[in-house]
Amino acid sequence: MAELPPLSDAWITALDDVARRHDGLLGMASTVTLSLEYRVADGPTWHIALGGGEARVRPGPAEAPDVTFSTDRATATGLMAGAIDPLDAVITGDLSIVGDPRGLVGHHDLLATLGDVFADVRAATVDGT
Repeated sequence: MAELPPLSDAWITALDDVARRHDGLLGMASTVTLSLEYRVADGPTWHIALGGGEARVRPGPAEAPDVTFSTDRATATGLMAGAIDPLDAVITGDLSIVGDPRGLVGHHDLLATLGDVFADVRAATVDGT
């Protein structure tokens, strides 16, 4: 995979390419409908949509996200690199959540799979984050 600038349009497209082809994620998307939106204050907004056997990552806001995560660019890149723990970011106020995150508890396996699916894209970011 070519090097990608983190949080760029090409990065979002690469996430979508991986999600659309991942058998495990597509299998989960056949039984789960979920929309997660990510907003970076000084960067892009994108969303992950799962359902109907499809998994997509799209630029822009989701129509009706189940949960929206908002942060700044430094925190977003730290989270992507695994240098910042998401729970710590929430506790410190660096990552805010809109919606009911309790609904995500039942989707723990799916969220872990998303992390695995996107590992190659994370590894291809230009600055290694």
